[in-house]
Amino acid sequence: MDADARFLSSINRLGISGLEEISEDHLVDLALKFAIWPSVATYCDTPWFAPFAIRRIRVRVEPNAPGVKRDLWGLPNESGYFTDDNSLIKGLILNRPLSPETNPYGGSRITRGLVCCHIWSGTTASPLLFSFVPNLVWLPKSLARYSDAHFAAKPHPIHHALKQISLERYGSVVRNRRVESAWQLLEPPTPLILNHIVQTEIADDGKISDLVKKRVKRMIDFLEATLDSDSEMPRRFSKRYHAGIGNGIDKSVWPVQSWLTEETRLKLLEEMTTCLGD
Repeated sequence: MDADARFLSSINRLGISGLEEISEDHLVDLALKFAIWPSVATYCDTPWFAPFAIRRIRVRVEPNAPGVKRDLWGLPNESGYFTDDNSLIKGLILNRPLSPETNPYGGSRITRGLVCCHIWSGTTASPLLFSFVPNLVWLPKSLARYSDAHFAAKPHPIHHALKQISLERYGSVVRNRRVESAWQLLEPPTPLILNHIVQTEIADDGKISDLVKKRVKRMIDFLEATLDSDSEMPRRFSKRYHAGIGNGIDKSVWPVQSWLTEETRLKLLEEMTTCLGD
């Protein structure tokens, strides 16, 4: 099912042909109605969907990956974090059941038409915030632009409303020091008086958390092997995040042990172990 088509169909049935016809307050209500959130249970189990990653602007030139200009997603940055284009998190919602059953999308599984939005602006370069669950919400494509906070213009009330709902949903749960550090980086929302809207969330029965833990464990195993002189070099973590051996690697990219110091890899390993711990 196309989530954006469902949203547009719903407003067309109200006699509305375009979003410009809708008042700010009504648009806020619609955004909160059609927003899809990770469940609080998922957040408690895995506060980050990809704690080893950050988002980076398009990379086409890198000294540690000599060669012609080409897309270079998936490289480690100078601190060892995997550089993503949002691919690790944007598709997590697709083909998942939603709760409650009376949600505006019905019982159909969504296959397209959603955008994974970062609620707080300017946060995607931080490993503490890029995949931090309280910083993520999925909106129909037509509504996604209203979640942004542009420096050249006043943010739409939807931007502040999403912050407020996120804080209400997740703010009382602080599992460890890393979670606390992430919250400290997020500025409190501007208080709004919001209508009560039943929130739609992913009802995945722990499957997202299992996938996240599997990915983090893969990174831990990979880093441990590169730090153990008695161990065989590990299979790649990804095409461009590798130790120099195995099939499917980009051989134009240096192995991580050639451009990330042992200290850098050990620090990232300790951080990922914390993410996987209780």
